[in-house]
Amino acid sequence: MWKFRQIETMNYNINFNFGNSDTMYLTHSLHPYPAKFPPQLPHTILKQFAQKNATVLDPFCGSGTTLVEARLFGCNAIGVDVNGLSSLLSKVKATPLSERELTQIKLFLNIIACEDLQWKMKRPTIEVKKIEGLEHWFQMNVAEELTHILNLITKLDNENVKDFLKIVLSSIIVRVSNQDSDTRFAAKNKNVPDNFTFGLFLTRANEYLTRIAEYSKKINADGYLKLLNADSRNLSMLNNESVDIIITSPPYANTYDYYLYHKFRKRWLDLDVQYAQYNEIGSRREYSSLKKPAAQWTVDLKKCFSEMYRLIKKDGLAFIVIGDSVIKKEHIKIDKVIKDFIPEIGFEICNIISSDLSEHSRIFNPTFAQKNKKEHLIILKK
Repeated sequence: MWKFRQIETMNYNINFNFGNSDTMYLTHSLHPYPAKFPPQLPHTILKQFAQKNATVLDPFCGSGTTLVEARLFGCNAIGVDVNGLSSLLSKVKATPLSERELTQIKLFLNIIACEDLQWKMKRPTIEVKKIEGLEHWFQMNVAEELTHILNLITKLDNENVKDFLKIVLSSIIVRVSNQDSDTRFAAKNKNVPDNFTFGLFLTRANEYLTRIAEYSKKINADGYLKLLNADSRNLSMLNNESVDIIITSPPYANTYDYYLYHKFRKRWLDLDVQYAQYNEIGSRREYSSLKKPAAQWTVDLKKCFSEMYRLIKKDGLAFIVIGDSVIKKEHIKIDKVIKDFIPEIGFEICNIISSDLSEHSRIFNPTFAQKNKKEHLIILKK
């Protein structure tokens, strides 16, 4: 539950008490992804501050929450993420499918159902896809079924259909692997039976198909969606003053390694693991493993905010959701850090709305939300 407490007021007072609102409607439930903010957040911002046909940028698009809401609102949407899986997932969640594409997916699922029946009668011998760590992290029966499904997907010719089915496959990989969970990178024996992977893929695909069909009916053909697998410290591929509004949530420093927990999903889908690993700012790898100083977090944020300032139009607004962190036992009050450097960038701080992180941080280890950490919605104007 998000309950923000107003701590500094101007003319940008926003009510963010979402209560027990449904956060999984339409395509928002596609694919596991940690630390998502509720879709009601960008929805409320867009309704109050955006115009139809505006261009919305999320330079840390994650699972695509902002992009989905932007397209539903009738805006153009640009998403950027250093994680290739995030870019693919965001594309799938925010891209409406035609009736022809939806039919192609249904036909493909019929093929998988037939394969499931045939494999129950007699399992064929197939060459399993070679990925690093296969024997430790996957049972052989699971690897065979994942390989077969992926081989059938790659034979399709429609990119939207292929991407949708890849995301379905990606969504089940942690469940059928030996990886404990999406937030615990440890191996455990799950004793996954034969044909379970086929069945789970079919169940998940049919669920996602219903949701993408509902979403597709609500999207106007006008407008565009653009996804970039890039580092938000350098967005030179985007033109100056080309976006109207920014809604985003940078990583919370020293909290999570997105590249790590999605590692095997990316390997199965032939997505680059190392690009995110070496360029993901604010990761636990960076501050807990490599022991980088807290000052590095400020340096990286300043680069990102400078790019946001360059890209947004005059009088445009940027809405930044970001949380406090602890680096080398130092409590980083991120609202103060941003207040200190934002005059150098050129933004005006319109408002900061804060809450206790413990009130709604259920996706991390409980220790993450301790020590009086706050989460902040920072509203900036160019």
